[in-house]
Amino acid sequence: MAKKVFVKSKAPVLVRVYNFFLLFCGRLHFIKYEVDCLKYLKIFSKEKAKKGNETSAKALNQFLDNIRSKSLNPATQIFISGELDRVFSNRAKVANIQNENPNLMNECFPDPIFIVGLPRTGTTALQTMFSFLETCRVLKLWELHYPTAHLEGEHAIKKAKNRTRKYAFLQNFSKPEQKYIHPVGVNEPDECFRLLFNSFTSIAISSALGLNDYENWVMESDMLNAYQEYKVQLQILSLNNQKTQLVVKAPEHLWNLNVLFKVFPSARIVMTHREPLQAIASYSSMISMFRRTAYKTTCFKDLGPYVTDVFQKGLKRSYKARKNKSDNTNIIDVHCKDIQNNPMTILKSICRKLKINVDEKANETLNKWIKKRKNDSLGRHKYSYSTYGVRKSVVEKKFQFYNDKRYINN
Repeated sequence: MAKKVFVKSKAPVLVRVYNFFLLFCGRLHFIKYEVDCLKYLKIFSKEKAKKGNETSAKALNQFLDNIRSKSLNPATQIFISGELDRVFSNRAKVANIQNENPNLMNECFPDPIFIVGLPRTGTTALQTMFSFLETCRVLKLWELHYPTAHLEGEHAIKKAKNRTRKYAFLQNFSKPEQKYIHPVGVNEPDECFRLLFNSFTSIAISSALGLNDYENWVMESDMLNAYQEYKVQLQILSLNNQKTQLVVKAPEHLWNLNVLFKVFPSARIVMTHREPLQAIASYSSMISMFRRTAYKTTCFKDLGPYVTDVFQKGLKRSYKARKNKSDNTNIIDVHCKDIQNNPMTILKSICRKLKINVDEKANETLNKWIKKRKNDSLGRHKYSYSTYGVRKSVVEKKFQFYNDKRYINN
C-alpha cells in the first residue's frame, strides 16, 4: 500500500539549524546573506541602456521591493540571490545570441503544444507521458535553468547539469515531502515558468515565497513583452532540434491565455480540469512546504483563502480568453481523474486529436510507467482542508461559474 504523505508544519531540523547559524554569523558581520537589491538594480540599469524593456524593469523593482518588505529566512535570501544571478546571466547570453542572429524571430519555429490548467490538476503527469513519445520533446529542468547551454558546448552542458543537480538536491533536502508530491530532478521534465522568470515575471515564484504585492502587480500587468522574451528562449532551445514537437507545461499560462494566443497564434492547448476544492487544498499543502522554509513562522490557515482567490482569477481569465478566441478547435480539455485512472486511453485520445503517433515503443514505455505508478510506494499526497483554512462553502460560492466537467466530451 502506498505511503500516506502529509506536509509537516515545520522545516527539517537541519534547515532550521542552518538558518540560525546564518543569522548568528550575519549579526556578527561574518557573512552577508541579505539580497543585495542595489546590486541587481545596477546590473539591470546597464542592460536597459542597451535594450529597454519596461515590463521587466518594473517587475524587477516590484520583486525586490516585496523581498525587502518580507522577513525571509537567511537561507531563502541566499537562494533568491542565486536565482537572480542565474537570471541575469541567462538574459545576457540570450541577448548575445539575438545579436549574433538578428533574424532569429523570423526563422521557422512551429508553435509548441501547451499543457495548462490549475496547479494539481494532472499537468505534470500529462507532461511526463508526452516525454515518452519520440516525436515530442519536453524540456528538462537543466535546460529550463540554462536555456543557452546546449549551444555553448559539452562543457557548458555539464556545468549546467551540475548546477541544476545541486539545486534539485537542495530543494529535496529542504522539503523532503517534495519527492512524493512534485518531484524535482536535473533530467526530469519541468515547468517553463522558469523561462518567464528570466523576465522577472512569474506567479509560481510569488506563490512559493508569499510575495503578494509583487504577484498582484504581475497579474495586473501587460505580459506581452515577457511572453515575447519567453518565445525567444523557446526558439533558442529549439535551434538544431526542430524535428520534434515541443511540448511545454506551466499552470500559470492559464492566467495569461490571452497573451499566449497573441504570441503563439497557432499554439495547441491541452487544458486540464479538476474539482476546485481538491485542487485548492492540494496546492495549499504543496506551497506550505515552501512557506515554512522561507519564513521562521507562517500561518497555514491563510493559504486556503489565498489560493482560492488566485485560482478563481486564473479560471475566470482563461474563460474570458477562450470566449474571445474566434476558433477554439486547437484547445483540448481533459479531466484529472481520466489522467489518473486511464492514462494510456487519455493520452492516445489527445494524440489522435493532435495528429501525433503513439508507436509500440512508446506504448511499452508508457505501460511500464503506469505499472510503476500503481505499485510505487513513494506515497500519496494527503491533506486536511481545515489545516489550510479551505472552506467548502466559500469555494463552491466563488466557483459557481465553473464546472470542471463542462468542457469534457467523453
